[in-house]
Amino acid sequence: MEKHSKVKGSAFFIAENSLQSGLLKDSLEEKLNLAFRLVTISNLFDINHNEISEPDFMIIDVSSLSEQDIIHYFQVRNAKFPNCYEVLINCKDEIEYRELIKWKNLVGVFYTNDTLELLIQGITKVLDGEMWFSRKLAHEYIRFYRERECSNTSSSYSLLTNREQQIIKLLGNGASNSEIAESLFVSENTVKTHLHNVFKKINVKNRLQALIWVKENVGSEEFV
Repeated sequence: MEKHSKVKGSAFFIAENSLQSGLLKDSLEEKLNLAFRLVTISNLFDINHNEISEPDFMIIDVSSLSEQDIIHYFQVRNAKFPNCYEVLINCKDEIEYRELIKWKNLVGVFYTNDTLELLIQGITKVLDGEMWFSRKLAHEYIRFYRERECSNTSSSYSLLTNREQQIIKLLGNGASNSEIAESLFVSENTVKTHLHNVFKKINVKNRLQALIWVKENVGSEEFV
């Protein structure tokens, strides 16, 4: 397949400097309109933030990281790259949402047995503004935040239009863009436009932050 002519963003691929990592990086770069840079954890510390722009995504091979590596990664991320979306690959099948909450900009989770084709499909969705979680993991996230659901709706919710309120509630229930579009009989592009406007109004950067916002600002009576 030919590379896309227009690069949609940039990404650091956090992994060991190995032949396998290099081949995976090359495959992803070939299939996606995303500029990749292979970076080891030790090299991540040495990157001069003033000399390189913040990447849009961190694609992280968690199988190559120790607990100490992850702690160091968070330190560097918070100091240098606080707004990067995070995609985890090579996760264990049994990983639970409690282990993932610390990844504050998480938008995708892939497992050790996922194929390259599935990885490309999922990252394509992520590039399109969606999230890529297994159904089980998504339900765990929703349940976790629903248990912390606010009892009263905040005033900021009332500033959204009726259509924006409909869309943010569907998103809060875990619906994808296509599912929202089908439910409201509109196009996916219309949904994306509304979500872009909603995210600006409620000051969030991604769907996970929007999900948290819904659980903290939209009372249960709005879902009746």
